[in-house]
Amino acid sequence: MSPSFLEELAQARPDPGGGAAAAYGARLGLALLEKVVKLELKRPPPASNPPPLWEQNLGQVRQLTAALTRLQDEDVQAYFCLAEARASPQPGRQLPAAVQEALEVPRQIMAKTREALNLVSWAGAHCKRHLISDLLVAVELLAAAFQGAYHIACANLPLITETLRREALASELSHTSQQGQESFLRVKRILTARGPHLDPGS
Repeated sequence: MSPSFLEELAQARPDPGGGAAAAYGARLGLALLEKVVKLELKRPPPASNPPPLWEQNLGQVRQLTAALTRLQDEDVQAYFCLAEARASPQPGRQLPAAVQEALEVPRQIMAKTREALNLVSWAGAHCKRHLISDLLVAVELLAAAFQGAYHIACANLPLITETLRREALASELSHTSQQGQESFLRVKRILTARGPHLDPGS
């Protein structure tokens, strides 16, 4: 039996590493979202109002899951290529492209994670209140995945030799990170406000 991703991640070797772990974390959040969507699909549609578009939501969840699964694998390959380029006797030929890929994969993970957050927000506006807690866990997982991918991207920035390009990318990543954190906090507040509340006196 082949080892699981978590077993592979725990091994004393460079890959899979943080980028792949971030993509995996986002997939965990999407799995919880898919659970909520499937539970809602089992309910009879409302008689009066148009039913929420749960089928469409489910398709989008599965597309994002497939994309993050691909990025999880691509991160491992990107790191391998980067390590190979750095060890090459003539790194100048391979290194720029390898660094670009090592930056692009975590940036795509960040982008897909933000798309997932939008789906969580939509589901939270339409699902039964007792399912909000699962979506809050999904939000926390997605937030960690987003920020983790940000850290991996930043770790590769020093490999860019052109100062202006490196500084521009650093500024772009910082801005994207701030936007992402603001979005996660906003969705978390929305879900918390709608979710079931404990009686303070209980």
